[in-house]
Amino acid sequence: MDKLEFPHVTAEEIRQIEMRAHELRAQAMASFLRSVGRGFASLPGKLAGLFARPRHA
Repeated sequence: MDKLEFPHVTAEEIRQIEMRAHELRAQAMASFLRSVGRGFASLPGKLAGLFARPRHA
C-alpha cells in the first residue's frame, strides 16, 4: 500500500483558505436569503391568483 503524503501548508495559506471559505459561506447565505425573500414576495400574488380563478368541476 502506498504511503500517504500530506501537503505542507503554511499558516498564511491556511488563513487564505479560511478567508475563501468565509466568502463562500457568505455568498451561499446571501443566495438563500434572496430566494426566501423572493418566495415571500411572490406569496401574495399566488394567494390572489388562487382565489381569483374560477373553480371548475
